[in-house]
Amino acid sequence: MTIFGHISVFISIILGLAVVHLLSGLSLILDTRKQSKVYWVHLLWTFNMLFAVVLIWISSFALSPIEDFRMFHFINLLAYAIVTYLMSGLLFPVQGEEVVDFREHFSSNRKRFFLLGIIYVFVDAADGVMEHFETGIPLDIGQFGTLSVWLILFIISLFKDTKLLNSLVVITFTIGLIGWLVSIIDTGILVW
Repeated sequence: MTIFGHISVFISIILGLAVVHLLSGLSLILDTRKQSKVYWVHLLWTFNMLFAVVLIWISSFALSPIEDFRMFHFINLLAYAIVTYLMSGLLFPVQGEEVVDFREHFSSNRKRFFLLGIIYVFVDAADGVMEHFETGIPLDIGQFGTLSVWLILFIISLFKDTKLLNSLVVITFTIGLIGWLVSIIDTGILVW
């Protein structure tokens, strides 16, 4: 097994736990025996995190030619997976009381969620720079533009909680993820 294969298995386990957590939360929403108020912003964040996990996993294939992994790159990949899992974990409770109102649940976890979002931005930026130097993939200026917008919105969201801002942040994140998918296709990592 190559070093990439060995590392990707460990990272995939953490990302897989995020998927299981998100899908379990969605199944609770779909359970007709449970009566809960769904909040579209929370639901879109759930789909965004699922989409992000898939994009992280697909993007990691660009690392397959690397024969020597630097410790900092491994730690960054590990941080990427952990932050993604933690953001996913805040969307649905791991244990405890059943969620009745997802707007209230999201609002109560908002600051921690957006703080993790800020960390996510820095981890993603570091990953983009390291991939450029280790694989020769050109720096994606669009990626850093998107990350800058996300960073600004996450910082503002730490201090301000409005329906409009929450809507703007989740929609902007969705658009950024779509841009990420397009860049994966443009670089040839994913081919239709």
